[in-house]
Amino acid sequence: MSKNYEFNPEMYKTVAKNVRFYRKAKGLSIDELSDYAKIKKEFLQEFELAQDNKAISIYDLYKISVILDISIDKFFIN
Repeated sequence: MSKNYEFNPEMYKTVAKNVRFYRKAKGLSIDELSDYAKIKKEFLQEFELAQDNKAISIYDLYKISVILDISIDKFFIN
């Protein structure tokens, strides 16, 4: 049995946009988030710009969700 699944090719951009939204809503700068999460500032800057599909690890996304005090699934909502 074969199924046709639809995947959003823009999902990385959606996640990046939501990380930025929730980071700003929490009142954190990229510097602060990168320090707390132990993620390079340059990587977070590039990721949040979302000009291409820049991958982020599940673990880094998890750390960001803990710091921002939100459920990780909120990053995936379009």
